[in-house]
Order: sequence, then C-alpha cells, then structure tokens
Amino acid sequence: MNFWHMQLHPDDINWKKEEKLLKETGYIGLGDWEEQISQQESFEKRMLIGDIVAIKRGGTLIALTKVISDYEYTDQVSDLDWFVRRRKVEILDWYQDEYGYYVFPRGTLTRCDMNNSDAVTNKTIKGWYKKIMSEQKIKEASELLKYKHQIILQGPPGTGKTRLAKLIADSLTEPENKGTPEQIVNNLIQAFEVNNKEARLEREKQQKLLSEFHEAFPKEKLKELTLESYSIGTGKNDSFCWWIERGLQSLGYYFPGTSRSYKIYRSKAKDEYSKHGFVKDIDNDELAMKMIAETLYELVNDNSVEQALERFGDSFVLKVLHSYYPDDYFPINSKDAIRNALKLFDGYDDSLSLLDQNKKLTQIYIDKKKQSDSEMTKNEFAKIIWSNFNLKSGEALTQNKEVITHGEHRIIQFHPAYTYEDFVRGIVAKTDAAGNISYEVENKTLAEFAEKAEGNPNGNYVLIIDEINRANLPAVLGELIYALEYRDDDSMESMYEFEGKRNINLPKNLYIIGTMNTADRSVGHIDYAIRRRFAFVDILPDETVITNDKAKNLFEKVANLFTSEYLSSDFHRNDVQIGHSYFIVKNDSEIQTKWQYEIKPILNEYIKDGILLSEAQEVVDSLYD
Repeated sequence: MNFWHMQLHPDDINWKKEEKLLKETGYIGLGDWEEQISQQESFEKRMLIGDIVAIKRGGTLIALTKVISDYEYTDQVSDLDWFVRRRKVEILDWYQDEYGYYVFPRGTLTRCDMNNSDAVTNKTIKGWYKKIMSEQKIKEASELLKYKHQIILQGPPGTGKTRLAKLIADSLTEPENKGTPEQIVNNLIQAFEVNNKEARLEREKQQKLLSEFHEAFPKEKLKELTLESYSIGTGKNDSFCWWIERGLQSLGYYFPGTSRSYKIYRSKAKDEYSKHGFVKDIDNDELAMKMIAETLYELVNDNSVEQALERFGDSFVLKVLHSYYPDDYFPINSKDAIRNALKLFDGYDDSLSLLDQNKKLTQIYIDKKKQSDSEMTKNEFAKIIWSNFNLKSGEALTQNKEVITHGEHRIIQFHPAYTYEDFVRGIVAKTDAAGNISYEVENKTLAEFAEKAEGNPNGNYVLIIDEINRANLPAVLGELIYALEYRDDDSMESMYEFEGKRNINLPKNLYIIGTMNTADRSVGHIDYAIRRRFAFVDILPDETVITNDKAKNLFEKVANLFTSEYLSSDFHRNDVQIGHSYFIVKNDSEIQTKWQYEIKPILNEYIKDGILLSEAQEVVDSLYD
C-alpha cells in the first residue's frame, strides 16, 4: 500500500468543488498535460488499488480516500469531473479543523516517502489513516459487541488485542446525553405494547399470585397467624413472610429484608424461634407471635400505620400494604429508590413521609397513564422506570434536567487455576475479633459487576477478560453459559445462595470482551458451547501502523519467517506471526532494544517449541544488523 497526496482543482486554485466532485462522482484524476509527465505516469502506472490518497487544496486538507478501481482514460468530461485520467475512490474521512494537520501546499500528485523534505506531510497522512483505521476497527467491534454482548479478540502476540479491548470499552462507556426523564418515559410508554402476549401473560401471572396470597392470608384473619404460618426458616415455602419476600417478588421492585426484619423467625442453627425488635424480650414465643399478628391486622384492617412503622420499619410495612392494597401503593419500597424516582419527575419533597412519597409515585403513574391514554398497569410503569434509570444511586442530571449516562469498564486476567468461585460466586472464610471462623457466600467479579450494571440501566458496563482461554471456561462460567445467551433472564440459579436468593441475572447493558493469544498452546481449546455464545474477531499483524522505516524493514524480514519455508505445517501464519506492536518505536535505537529483549527471544522460543523449523535459527541470528 502506498500513500499519496494530490490536488483536484483545474488551473483555478479557487475552484473549491473538490467535496462536490468526490460526493457526486467518487472520482479523482488528472488532466492530460504536456508538462508534469512523471506525475501522470505515477497516477497511471504506480498508483494501485488499495492505495491511500489525501485530497488537498494547497495547504488545506479536504478528504482521505482509498483507491478502489484501475486507471481509466475518458473523453467524457464535464465542468465537475473535468479530468480525462481518473480512478474511483472510497471516502474514508472528511477533514475536520480540529484535527490540526499540516500538509505541504505544493505539488499536484506526490507519493509519500518519495520526498524526504516533505516528511511532516508524510507523517500527517499516515497518522490520519492510522487514526481512521483504528476508529473503524473500534466501531465495527463495538457494533458486534452490542449485537452479541460478548466477543473474543483473537490473534498472535503483539497485535494490540488488549489495547483494542480497552478502546472498545472506552467508546461504549463514554458519557451520553439521553434527554430528559420526561421525554424518555413518554417515549417508552408510547412504545409499550399493552396487548402484547407477553405483557398479558405477565399480568395474569401477577393477578394469580395475588389471589393465591389473599386466599392463604385473608386480611380478616391476620390475627390468626401462627408461628408456623408466619415465620420463615421452617423449611416450607408457604409462610406469610415467605410470600411477602419471595412469593410476591414479581409484583414489585423490593430490596429483600433480613430475617430479623420479620421480628420472629425459625433459626436453623439453633433449632428454635429467634425474636427481635419489639418482641425480643418476650419469653413466650406464642405471645410474641400474637403481638405481631395483631399489629399486622391493625395495619391492614384499621390503617394503624404509625404503630406498624414503629414496630416493623418502612420497608416491610410498604410491602405488606402493597400486597393488600396494590391500587394505593407503588411497588417500590426502598427509601433511596423512591427518592430517586421522584427526582426524575421533579417531585421529591423531603418533608413527606416515605409512605406519602410512595403514594406520590402512584399519582405520577396515574397522571402519565391519563396523559398518554394508555392501559399500562402500575407494575408495568414501575418496570419502565426501574429498568431504564438508576434508582439505586440516582441519575446524574444536567442543569437542563437531562440524563447523562455513566458506565464503567474493568479488566481482569484469567489463569489456569481460576475457578467459578473466583469469578462468579463462592464461599469465603471470615474471622471475627474473637478469632471465630465463619463461612459466608460472596459475589465475585462477574456477579458483582452484573449487579452494578443492573442498578444503572442507562450506563454500559464492559468486563475485559485478558487471556480468557487460559482458564477452563466451562468450569469457570458454570451455569452462566446459559445466561450469556439469554440476557435479563433471572431464572438462572447459582449453586450458592447469596442474600436469600440463588438467582444471577446478566443484564443487557453488561458486555464481555475476552482476549486470546492464538500462539499459546499451553491452554485448552474453547469448546463449542462457549464458542457459539461468543463472536470471534481476528486481530492480525498490520504493517501500515508502523511508521519508522527501520522498524518496518525489520517487520517485513520477521514476517518472511512465517512462510512454508520456515513455519511448521502444524501452525497457521495468522495464529503465530509476531504482531506490529513490537515494531512501533519512536526512533532507531528503540527498535534495537526491542529486537534484543522482546522480538528475538520470542523467535528463539518459537524455534524451541517447534513453531518455527530449526532452519530458521540461522536466519534469526543474522536478521538484525
């Protein structure tokens, strides 16, 4: 590939129709002149398909193009495409003032590196091309990642896989203005299909659950709750507390309470009922249960809210009230989530109690429903704001009340000893002040990052796994192999229970980029189940990004080793050829250091491992002088 810079105007320097010419015809060209014969010959015979041509007007750059056709000669010219000698080009980029590039103003057609006095222009054009190719590679990989959600960048050493992964992650997590919450919500309501089969089935499921709960625990009989029918920890999934925390979970967006928040529960460790809060000093379990049952009865039937709040706290009371009066209360119980939801609609008032703030959200739903003339249910509206805004820590809004997305990326490295317990979820030993050891389940990198992404649905979260094939992937991922394909499906259960649930959900705004060194034979192959769920992108050696002439010459010599003459038939060139990043240097002395301490040791290792044949040793020893 050659690099050129040329001017397209006829004799009139003020012609200024280059952009129009390129857009409407896609041609570049020269006239048929008696002078400048060498330039005309270069255009006809030396310029090749694939060459890069920077179009300029004097010292002003206009566009970067790529030649896509052979040389043509025609008499069919016009005022716009005035030249008889021509070639078709593809527009790679239009010059923008913020680039700040310099180009030598003279010359109709000049090939880079042919004029040493024009070194700055040559460097500018090659740097421009390098920038565009990098951006294009990032864009293509980013689009693939958005579609597939997980990709693996694979290639031999030194091709910039990890660097590219970081650049892709940067592009996906860059802050973005999404508009005002009002605009976002209104658009989502308009797009929501109320009569969608999935929506109808979900409504029927929720109504069925609520009916089953009311049948099992009618509000008129709450005084009759017993220790067994109320408490969790008995081994049965049919108690009042189980229904409130688990059975009715799909009816709202609730943060789970601890066993202590129910004030009495069955302790498996002690095999007895454990009492807390306002009943902790009551020795008789039955009497304690009676006080709890009466408090719940008075809350639900007599609206004794203050007493219940004092005894149970906001969260549990809101869940109970919504379970019996779903029309009056909004299906969110977290103080922070309610506050952050109200702030989206500029409706937060810290003088209101949490219950009144919750009811205010209900009123916002009613107003939105009326405004949009929609039959959307309250739960469906709650899902919209929960799934599209960060209600856990709050959205970052501009002065104009617009949502600015904030994502995050993280990089980890796999190794052969890496396990599911290191990556997803596992048991850890903890020692207290007294020296007692206890064992607890902890979320690890993937589950922790997924939870963070789920809490901030407007932001993108990118997990980079360097050397992804160095670990036993099926063992490390476990049941999450399924979750990679079916995002936002919370039916996937982990082998470990964490904070009262086994479910692990990989949200749609969580992306995974793996990097894989194809020359590393010390690791196992990726099986078909994993391979089907990842898109693989080849990242190969690229000579065009090397700007130092001495380094480029060495790159070409090294590349010649990866031919049938020296390369073992067991290996493919694209899997093992040393990449361009080893040859990117600032000066000639740096390439000598890289050769001695980085490139040559790899080549010697290749010969030792049988990747390169023994005949290559003599060539390697004499390669750099």
